[in-house]
This record gives sequence, C-alpha cells and structure tokens, in this order.
Amino acid sequence: MSKVAVINRTNFKNYGSVLQCYALCHAVEKLGYESEIIWESGNLSKNFDFRPRKLISSVFKLIIHPKLISSTLTSVSEVGDRVISNKTIERFDEFVKSEIVQQKISHRALIKLAKSEEYKKFICGSDQIWCSTTLYPDPLMYLRFAPENKRVAYAPSIGRDYIPDYNRRKMKKYINEIPALSVRETVGRKLIKELTGRDAELVLDPTLLFDKKFWDKLKNDVKIDDEYLLCYFLDTPTREVQEKIAEFAKNKKIKIIALVSKLDVCEELGVSVAYPDCGPREFLSFIEQAASIVTDSYHGMLFSITYGKEFWSVERAYRQYDQSSRQKTVLEMLSLENRYLLAEGDIAFASEEIEYSRIEDILAQRRSESLEFLKHAIES
Repeated sequence: MSKVAVINRTNFKNYGSVLQCYALCHAVEKLGYESEIIWESGNLSKNFDFRPRKLISSVFKLIIHPKLISSTLTSVSEVGDRVISNKTIERFDEFVKSEIVQQKISHRALIKLAKSEEYKKFICGSDQIWCSTTLYPDPLMYLRFAPENKRVAYAPSIGRDYIPDYNRRKMKKYINEIPALSVRETVGRKLIKELTGRDAELVLDPTLLFDKKFWDKLKNDVKIDDEYLLCYFLDTPTREVQEKIAEFAKNKKIKIIALVSKLDVCEELGVSVAYPDCGPREFLSFIEQAASIVTDSYHGMLFSITYGKEFWSVERAYRQYDQSSRQKTVLEMLSLENRYLLAEGDIAFASEEIEYSRIEDILAQRRSESLEFLKHAIES
C-alpha cells in the first residue's frame, strides 16, 4: 500500500486532540493506504510544543508586537488552571504509544523524505492547527516542507472568528499553496474565502467519521454504580453555568464527574463532584456511561453526539476569544441549536429529547461526502 503521513502533534494532554489524530489515521487506512503521524524532532517539552525555532520566532513577534504579551500570559494562565494528574498524563502517553504509529525526524530529513517516493501525500489535520491568533503560524502545519502537489488540508480549524493583521500575509501565502483545501467550520470557510478568494470544502472532524462501535474498541471500561452528570470543561465555567449545573444535579439527585476543570461553585453549593484520573480510553467510557453531559469542549460535544447522549454545549466566549463557531457549525448542521448554552445571562437546559435516528442519517451522508473529499485529495 502507498503511505500517507498525517502531520500533527500527539503530546498534548487533550482528549480531542489525541483522538482526532487517531481517527484521521484510520480514515486514511479505511481508504486503502498506510498511515502514520510525523512530527519534527527537537521538542524541549514532553507535554507541550516547545521547539527552538518556534520559541525564537514567538519571542521575536512579541518584541515587534508588545501588545500581544498580555494575551500570551493569559493563555499560559488558562492552561495552568486545568486539573491534570500525573496518572492522567501516564494514560495519555500509554494510549499514544500503543495506538498511534508515529515518527519524529529532523526538519532537514523531513524535507528530503517529502521529496522521495515513500509518501504519496502529507495531510495537515485537524483541530486548531491554523489558529489565527497564534504567535507562530507553524510552517509544519501548512506542509511547507512538502512539494505542493503532495499537500492536503483535512478539517483544520482557524479557531477564531477573525484573522489579525499580524498573521494575514503569512496565512494567505501558506493556505494558497495547498491544492486540496478543506476546513471543519463555516466561520473558517468564510475567513479563508475573504483572505484568499478560495472556497474550502466543509468536512467533518475526523472523530465524526466513525460511529460508536469503532470507538468502543478503544475504551477502558470504568465501573461506576451511580448515575452521574459528566462535566467536561476546558475553561473554568462561569458562576452562572455552575449554579445551573448544581441545580440540575440536585433536581436529578445525581452526582457530578468533572474532567479537567474544577467546579468550585458546585461544591460550594453542596453537590458531590469527583475528579477522576482519565486518559483517552477512560474518557470514552465516561462519555458512554453518563446520564447527561455538559461541556464547553468541541470534542466533548462530538463524542456526546456519537454516543447518543443528552448533552448541552456551553459557549466558549468568556475568556480571551470567541471560539463558539466550532460548536455552532455542528449544532446547525444537525438542527440541535437548542443544545447550545450561553455562558452568562439567562441559562436554560433544553429538555426536548434528541432525535438521534434523524441525526445518524445526516451524519451518514456527511461522512460519505467527507471521505470522498479525502479520497480524491489523496488520489489526485
């Protein structure tokens, strides 16, 4: 079989980031190719992306644009707010080691490899690899090392609802030199059209290319006797959201299991909150067994849908940037706009039952279209 490489990092301790890498590789294999993740060697951190070239470029940009220092420090602070135990880190590392084929090579070797006949195509995808407010539009994530005819963008996310002036020129050049172009959000599609004049294909996130049975094979079953509300937040939820969560849990007489972020207000209001160690395998099990789910995570929402759960998706607009376009694209596609909650103000949990048979029909059609795009992009 011909080989296809996916360019992405697997060392971030984020469930969606790791599982979408796994899914995209398997989507490539489903189309009849060998796949693996490739990344640059020389990272200075086990759990973050601290490559020397990236660090130097980022510091230089901060010198040129000192107004970005405040937002950068806020981003670092937000990461520090997350609750990730050493056991959880170990479980992430075990998952990546056992389930994802990958290699790390030097930048010079990567350029040489890309020119050889060993790989038919290189795919950048998915997740927020094209984040528009980054200090470092990463050439690796735009496949700059590879010949243009080998570049494929599958479902990257710009992650914001605008592209700042300090990144527009570079992003325009980088995106224009990728022949097979797709994105996963309508706002990203609009921004690319405004920036480059090109129409990017709107495709599904890799995790939605597979159904529940596919993901069940990866689970580590977690034994939980009592019903629970699963709360998965990447940003600490507002007091209003936590008060609503606490009210819901009390009315249902169920406990809360929380991943990543602390729910201090819920605990203050007398609700039992557990913070378990949880790697990607356990994450799937916690999703499957939950009575209901409240999340501000894009992939938390996607896996709630995959497992047919009652869920509510909370606005990601109460920190630095509005990141809600990712959620809204999927909810609008599936006519589930009533599952979207604002972070502040009048917060109400929709009680209507979700008609998952209708949603499966929509997803089946969109999976077919997305895989067809990927197939054509690889074969052309």
